[in-house]
Amino acid sequence: MVLTQKVPDIHIFSTRAGDVAVRPDLNCYLLLPSTPTSPSAELRPLHPSVHGGKHYFSSRWHDSIYVIVGNKFVETQDLSTVPSKQARDLHPSCCGGQHYFAVTGGFVIVLSPGTSAAVKDLATGEPVSGLYPAQPWSQEKVGSVRSYLYWYLWDNFSGSFFTLHPSILGFLPGGLGLAKGPAFGAWELLMTLHNYSDLLVTKSHRLFRKVGYAKEKLADVGHGWTASLPDSPEPGSVIAALAKAQFALPAQYGGMGLDTEQEEWEEAHEEEKILEVTLQPSEVAYIWQYQLGLGKEAILFCREIQVTDSSDPPYEAPLPPSS
Repeated sequence: MVLTQKVPDIHIFSTRAGDVAVRPDLNCYLLLPSTPTSPSAELRPLHPSVHGGKHYFSSRWHDSIYVIVGNKFVETQDLSTVPSKQARDLHPSCCGGQHYFAVTGGFVIVLSPGTSAAVKDLATGEPVSGLYPAQPWSQEKVGSVRSYLYWYLWDNFSGSFFTLHPSILGFLPGGLGLAKGPAFGAWELLMTLHNYSDLLVTKSHRLFRKVGYAKEKLADVGHGWTASLPDSPEPGSVIAALAKAQFALPAQYGGMGLDTEQEEWEEAHEEEKILEVTLQPSEVAYIWQYQLGLGKEAILFCREIQVTDSSDPPYEAPLPPSS
């Protein structure tokens, strides 16, 4: 999985309604009925009042979900609706935490890999002694690249991990690379033109190419997702956003490090293009189109067309870097 320093934070936590996985960068979340291994999940929108949160957290012991934005926090019972309470200031002792957990009797704040604090209320900062054993948090536990969810704060890191269902895995940063295979980019040969004459020839050629993304290749990513609320995001648009994010990741996380925002992310369709090509006597021209894919499947058919005089594909990707 991707280190949080490389991508916008993902937030996974339990609530009384089930487990929640929040993607603030996509302004939506998944509500799972029980555990991350469940194939069923409801896709819901984040209400605008809780957009841009740095931390989202709750637990089965709390009625509220907490969202921290800057040095304020909001309490809400449902991330898709208007919060019932106004935002309040965090107590100075509760600001700047790396991780926040809602637990029985209050909150645990991980201030650094070796320091944590327990408070009864985030607004007052009233300390709670003995809420959890004051054991140091190892860097391995806090910064694990393979697990986003910890069930027991006081457990020593054992190296054991939960297996996420593929449809949930695909929702996480880098998850598509694990579920479908790492991203690749390739130039596909569309047409070869020959000038068999002894004369210079300039001629227009009709070229048919596929443009857009192969929606059906990613249909299983959202298998089991439901979108029952009137303003719920359309699963297909979220899946396309997940694919864009995957291609933008560095290669070590299954991406290509490329920005595909300006490409056409509508369902793939065939387009006709007229190319005017001038060929020297006995010259051959090769027409190429750039494609991006995951695993072994082509996903995105880019608009870029290049003409070369070699049967070797172009070397450079025609897309800008993602960062």
